[in-house]
Amino acid sequence: MSFSINTNITSLQAQGYLQKSSQFQDSTIQKVTSGLRIVSSGDDAAGLAIANSLRSDQAVLNQGVRNANDGLSTLQTIDGGVNNISQLLDRARTLATQSASGTFSGDRTVLNSEFQSVMQEIDRQAQSIGLNQNGQFAQSLSVFIGGGKGASTAEVSSNGSIGIDLSKSTVDTQSLGLTSFSALNAAAYNLGTGTTSVANIVSDATNQASNAVAGYTSFTFSGVGFGDTKATGALNQNTVSISVNTLGVTDGASLASAINAAIAGAGNAGSANATAFKNAGVSASIVTDASGNQKLSFSSADSTFEVQAGDLTANALLGNFVGATAVGAATTTAGSSLIAGGTQQLLNGANPQTFTYAALTTGTQALTFATTDANGAIHKAAVNLTAANGADVDTTIETINNVLQTQNDPVVGNIVAFKDATGNIQFASGGKQFTVTVGDSTEATKGLNGAGAQYSSSVNGAGSTADISTADGAKNAVSALSDAVQKLGVAQAAVGKGQNTLNYAISLAQSQVMNEAAAESRIRDADLASEAANLSKAQILVQAGTAALAQANSAPQAILSLLKG
Repeated sequence: MSFSINTNITSLQAQGYLQKSSQFQDSTIQKVTSGLRIVSSGDDAAGLAIANSLRSDQAVLNQGVRNANDGLSTLQTIDGGVNNISQLLDRARTLATQSASGTFSGDRTVLNSEFQSVMQEIDRQAQSIGLNQNGQFAQSLSVFIGGGKGASTAEVSSNGSIGIDLSKSTVDTQSLGLTSFSALNAAAYNLGTGTTSVANIVSDATNQASNAVAGYTSFTFSGVGFGDTKATGALNQNTVSISVNTLGVTDGASLASAINAAIAGAGNAGSANATAFKNAGVSASIVTDASGNQKLSFSSADSTFEVQAGDLTANALLGNFVGATAVGAATTTAGSSLIAGGTQQLLNGANPQTFTYAALTTGTQALTFATTDANGAIHKAAVNLTAANGADVDTTIETINNVLQTQNDPVVGNIVAFKDATGNIQFASGGKQFTVTVGDSTEATKGLNGAGAQYSSSVNGAGSTADISTADGAKNAVSALSDAVQKLGVAQAAVGKGQNTLNYAISLAQSQVMNEAAAESRIRDADLASEAANLSKAQILVQAGTAALAQANSAPQAILSLLKG
């Protein structure tokens, strides 16, 4: 054993152990005072990363719960508005039932005045809650709540979102079938008796001779997805033709029934244009005016369309249809075709915006069409006019419509070009507002006029509305209102489904927050019972180490006894 006064190994060892004990005591004091097991990343780097991720997920979920509660409040407001509209429909049915009674001796005009006020209030309230056609909430809504899992960021986002589809839950009069796009006969007839009766018309020798098929009369329909109108007034090959069996047709009601049977048959043909025709929901009915005369009416709740009588052209009863607000010119000749009212159309003030056209020879001109879908997404189509496809107005219109209809995009396909009575080009749509941008032509003064400008559409007409000013009209209104109540119930069910979905999502999110908070606590929070024991241990170690260090520091003094004489 050697003795040294220069290096005190025992003291150095005691200092090392005392330093470790002091660090252990400091760390334990921080955990006890903060309540955290991980005070710094050095305590548990991997655990801290997991805990931070859990805390971030909780922040997302807490905001997601607030998002869902905001959505729930919106749906509750909508639900209250739909309930009000339900009460308005009750009042409308009461008025219509009263007017439909043959024993009613009062003034039906007074009843109809209140009835129309109710229709207007339904539209106002539908707009107030955003469930009118193209309304703020009449779309597929996405409420982001969080908590989703997936292999990619896109999947995480998608799985953390709640979809509420209200795009088919509109509750204005048009959506409920109380206001429609319609086309009527130009003149009214007494369809029950006399020379203008349906029975006389269908048996008339001249009319029978005009039938393409004996005992049948035909109609041709055109609309979005099932054809468009060429400039000449003829319809293209994608239109839908129906053949109506006139056997047993003796009055207006039986005529409308026969036509609707033919419409149903054509819609079930299975082709793409037949399916589009079926989805348009075109139907025939008989409308009685205040004088008791009748008109044959075609209507659709949500689609613009064209109708053309193919035969029985000797009598204007089936030949001449006019829209509530016609797009283009309503001719007086039998077999005329025009778009029904209520369309979006390019307007110049109160008049349609018309475009003159000069044939291109070697140049080109670009046209851009843009519109939006129910979710507000922009849909576009470009048409390039050249000498080959824009030789004249007719081929230009054909070119534009062919491009719009072959985009495999029904949103853009709503837009149609047609020629008016003056030979100029106009644009209309049965969908949302649209724009047409006319590009510069490489040949000066040729192509469409108005080059370098963009034109926006506006609503031109609102179609026809249910009317109870006559007993027959009131009976039709009673039937329409019965259907409207069912449609309103479907819309209300979608709103209720959305509320339930959000409630379920809120419950899940709150459960996730609680469980993730517990998981974070197990990683991040300190076990104070254990840490209190560690603190006592650390204090004893520090005190013992300090005492031992004092002894180690005094040990070299023993060497002095060796130096005494």
